Amino acid sequence: IYKLIEETFMHPKMNVAIKAARQAGRMILKASENLSSIEVHEKAKNNYVTNVDLEVEKHILSVLQKAFPDQYYITEESGSFGNEESDHTWIIDPIDGTNNFIHGLPHHCVSIAMQFRGKTDLAVIYNPYLDQLFTATKGSGAQLNGQRIRVAKRKEFSSSLFSGALKYSSKVFKESYPQAILELYKEISGLRYSGSLALDMCYVAAGYLDAVWTSRDAKIWDTAGAALMIKEAGGMLCGLDGGLNFLEDGRLIGGNPKIVAKLTTYLAPHIQ
Repeated sequence: IYKLIEETFMHPKMNVAIKAARQAGRMILKASENLSSIEVHEKAKNNYVTNVDLEVEKHILSVLQKAFPDQYYITEESGSFGNEESDHTWIIDPIDGTNNFIHGLPHHCVSIAMQFRGKTDLAVIYNPYLDQLFTATKGSGAQLNGQRIRVAKRKEFSSSLFSGALKYSSKVFKESYPQAILELYKEISGLRYSGSLALDMCYVAAGYLDAVWTSRDAKIWDTAGAALMIKEAGGMLCGLDGGLNFLEDGRLIGGNPKIVAKLTTYLAPHIQ
């Protein structure tokens, strides 16, 4: 009975989130047809925001707030606001992969997640270029365009395809890290780094990639929804140090449990 009540409770929220994500995707597609009209501003070194990010976020918020006016919101561009006493928190990234968007590279996504009392319960991530709609609800699995997805089953590095952070940071890694990655590259079938962490995490959930890791300070809007996607697809996540505070420190490893365990062990000697 509780499960039935929970699914009934979640269903309208998922529908609204999907509506917001699809409409946002159409806005992004339209804007990408005329890249010269996009206004680009640098928030920090190599960290950009465009007028499209702002417009898309505003639209997503208008859809969600119309349906859920008394809830709390965390957004990449507008900050945090709303009812701080609410059990529900919406987490929004209008364009995950803005740098790709600016350059016309069609690999970025809309990410919407909802937390209930601090735990992510719902996720919608949409790649408008391939019409890929990833959805997940806690305890009910992950889907791509309505079809159940699962993480890949590979247990060894051999033949595995990874998405890994190549950027070296002395705050995170020891000097041995670059050489370790070169050695790892010899063992696996390939290493990718697409510029959209949320989308790469969804591709891990779908089994297209075997694992993902990032060393940058990814924010909660980059990872909250995609982390649920991996978990509900049968995968696991942990911090680079093997801990569980990856949503807070923004450094994570995700994949099937066997690969995550091996990758965590492999990277451990090279982490500060």
